[in-house]
Formats: sequence, C-alpha cells, structure tokens
Amino acid sequence: MKNAAKNPTMLRAPANSRVIEFPHSTETAPSEQSIESRLRDLTAFVADLTDSGYGALLAEDSATRDAFDELRVKEIVLRWIVRVAKHSNGAVREKLWADIEDAVTGLEKTADLLLHYGFAWAHSAPPVHQGILAGPGRS
Repeated sequence: MKNAAKNPTMLRAPANSRVIEFPHSTETAPSEQSIESRLRDLTAFVADLTDSGYGALLAEDSATRDAFDELRVKEIVLRWIVRVAKHSNGAVREKLWADIEDAVTGLEKTADLLLHYGFAWAHSAPPVHQGILAGPGRS
C-alpha cells in the first residue's frame, strides 16, 4: 500500500476492468421521502422491541418469534435496498421504490399484528386477583 501511495498510477483500475458507476441523483420525490419516513418508524419500532422486555415475551411463542425475526431481518435489508435505490435512476429507481413501498407496507402489517398480539395475550390471561383484595375492610 505504501508503494501505491507513492505511485498514483497504481491506484487506477486496469484498462480492461469494468466499474459500475451509479449516477448519484440528489432529487428525492415526496413519495420516496414518505417511504423513507415509514421505514425509519419501523426501524425505531424494531429497535424498541429488541431493547424492551416485550421482544423477549414475543420470542417465547414460536409463531411470534418467527414473525419478530422476519421483521428484524427484512427491516435491515430494506435499509440497504433504500441506499441502492437512492443511487439508481430511471426505470430501475422506480421499480426499486415500488418494491420498497410494498415491502414496508407488509412489514407495517407484521408490526401491527405483533403489537396487537401482545394486547390479546394480556387480555386472555386469567386474572391474578379475582375480586379479593387484601387489607382491612376489603372484601
């Protein structure tokens, strides 16, 4: 690497190699910004579930554990695809953003189901106190 720093011609790619260049588009459509915002919300939701005890509770049931794992993995992949989409243009860019939007919509549904599963689970549990409260004068 020291030789490359001394000789700038060594840093250039060989003439027969091909480099794919992504023209950088600085313009972001409002729909793309909206999709990115929704993905940021999902990212925050996944982080909150992961950091909280609620995520551990979801992992106790195999069905919710699988859904939670799927949500985490796909959210990470979508963030990477967004980076690629931002550097794309034309029909490729349009297709990527359409696919990203569909995937975000699906993950939002999964997140909503996980969130409501917890509420249904809490309401279906038998009550701990069955109308008997401790203390004087309580019945």
